[in-house]
Amino acid sequence: MSDYEHLIELSNLYILSQEFDEALKSLKKAEKLNKLDPKLYYNMGIAYEGLNDNEHARNAFRLALKLDPTLASAREHLDRLIEE
Repeated sequence: MSDYEHLIELSNLYILSQEFDEALKSLKKAEKLNKLDPKLYYNMGIAYEGLNDNEHARNAFRLALKLDPTLASAREHLDRLIEE
């Protein structure tokens, strides 16, 4: 497992534990290694959403969708945030 994959996996665990600040720390480190993975920005969106930082969450989901327009879960979260 690469450092990048490890950081993404770690962020998943933090998100499941609702430790969103810790998840973002892992994700920001991961972003320095790979800026082209939609999963990175999807997880960022989830973490920002968990912190009620909806502006950053929307931006992260938009980046995920820019990298993978078929990422339905990112579209669902973004649509919900836009409706609020």
